[in-house]
Amino acid sequence: GRAPRAAVGIVARAADEWRAPPGGKIDRYLETTLDLHRGLSGALVLSAAGAPVGLATTGLLRGTAMILPAATLRRVVKALLAHGEVRRGYLGLATIPVPLDAALRGRTGGEEVALLVTKVEPGSPAERAGIVLGDAILSFGGETLQDPGALLAFLSEERIGDSVALRLLRGGEVRDLTVTVGTRGRRP
Repeated sequence: GRAPRAAVGIVARAADEWRAPPGGKIDRYLETTLDLHRGLSGALVLSAAGAPVGLATTGLLRGTAMILPAATLRRVVKALLAHGEVRRGYLGLATIPVPLDAALRGRTGGEEVALLVTKVEPGSPAERAGIVLGDAILSFGGETLQDPGALLAFLSEERIGDSVALRLLRGGEVRDLTVTVGTRGRRP
C-alpha cells in the first residue's frame, strides 16, 4: 500500500572484491551516501543515465549502504536455481592466528604465522582428515594462511568435494594431510 520511493546518492567508494563475515564472496562493490531507510534494502540502483548498477543493501555491513554488483547477483541466482541455496565449502574447524618462533619458522620454510586449531567438529571433513585440536595449519592447497579469513576465502563453492593438501604443525613437526571440502550446513 505504499507509494514508490526514490533517493539520490553519490558513490563514496568503489571497493575491490570482498568476503562478507559469513564467507560469501562479494564482487567489486560500491559504497554510497544513500540513506537507506528500513525496507529499502533490495532496491534497484540506477545510474544517472538510468542504467541498472546493482542492488542496494545495508544488511552486510552495519551502517554502510552498499550496492551489490550484477556479477554477484548473477552468481547467487545461478546457485539458487541449481541448488536451492548458496553453497559454501566447509571443513568443520575453528582457528586463531599464532606467531611462530624462530625454531618453528626454520622447520616450516620461513612461515611466520600459522592457524592454531581451537575446535574440530565431530564427523566433520577436518576430523575425517585427521586434524586434531592444537594442530597449527600452515597452508591450504599450497597457499599460506595468515588469518582465518584467508582459509575461509579458499572454501568457495567450486572447492566442494575437492581433496586439498593441507600442511600443518603437530607437536613441532610438519605434517601433510589431505582434506575433502564438505558443504557448510550439511553433514554426511
